[in-house]
Amino acid sequence: MPGKAFLAVLILVACFTGFSGDADAAGLFRRRERESDGPSVGLGRGSRYFPNTGDVEDLVRTGKVLTYKNENFQDLYGAAGNRYIQYGMLNMMSADYDYGGDDRRISLEIATMETPTAAAGLFHHHRGTVLKNRGEAIEIGAEGVLDVPRGRRNLYFYRGKFFVKIVYSGKDPVPSLMPIAEYVDARLPGGDEEKPAGFEYIDIEGVNKDTVGLTPGFTFNISFLPASVWASAPGGGSPASDLFIITRYFNREVHELYRDYTNYLKLHAEYVEEYERGDLQMTKAVDPNQGRVLFTFYKNVMIIAARPDGYEKGEELIDRVIEKVDQIDGDGGKGSSSRSSINRDDKPRRSWNPFRRRARK
Repeated sequence: MPGKAFLAVLILVACFTGFSGDADAAGLFRRRERESDGPSVGLGRGSRYFPNTGDVEDLVRTGKVLTYKNENFQDLYGAAGNRYIQYGMLNMMSADYDYGGDDRRISLEIATMETPTAAAGLFHHHRGTVLKNRGEAIEIGAEGVLDVPRGRRNLYFYRGKFFVKIVYSGKDPVPSLMPIAEYVDARLPGGDEEKPAGFEYIDIEGVNKDTVGLTPGFTFNISFLPASVWASAPGGGSPASDLFIITRYFNREVHELYRDYTNYLKLHAEYVEEYERGDLQMTKAVDPNQGRVLFTFYKNVMIIAARPDGYEKGEELIDRVIEKVDQIDGDGGKGSSSRSSINRDDKPRRSWNPFRRRARK
């Protein structure tokens, strides 16, 4: 009898609270997140990065700072938001402003990414794919660019693991967006003005600097190869030649990635050859999807030359990257670099082994 009474009380509570299933509960959760003044617990007090009314001349904030996490980010961007998620976005904060009245509006968006390299990758996507490399470089954050083809109405930059986008919509004249960018940049934590390591290592002769970017998701769509900094590399002797750089926190991790990719090619490629070149272990092969590849590891960096016009050309590209690594980090042998990695993960990982038996669940 007490059990029936308890059940009756539960039914009455459900009726009075109007609970109508998981869908409505999830919707309420999303609405609360969108109305929060800053990111969820554990991601910091993000609203302080946004200017309030009066902090920047003629700028009036028209609402709260809204926060979107991955699961509700499409409310803001729709399907186009998948690109942000592919690059490793944790959350997006946004706010809208009036600028001097007369229907002149500015929107400010700050994406918190998983790593500084992810933020740099999203920036290079906007600079290269969105602006077609026609933007004007500006001194803000680690790197910044102004959208000149669209009348300087868009400004993008990143610092640390934060990617910032400022958009003006309204009639001419277009106001300078730099005061807003400078306000935000002065308050962003966790990053200096240096580019992440992979983006500095790929800045070598023989690489088309206008094509530098970050692979969204896995390199070559292979699940054990993390994202890489990449660029077109005509120095490889072929218009189809590309260069890929994967940085990790520990040098043993890139050694494992090197071994994993070599084992993968032994299973799937028609031609694979391992050899030593000086102190370097190297593998050359014909990847079934990428064509001719040559790769090695040095310090905490894995370097892949794809589709060079001959393996000798690939070796030349790899040599230039190694020289760049030593130039930036010092010629200290094969120790771990102190610079930012693409996927900073201090946990040791097991090498990929296609013959390892999986434990039963």
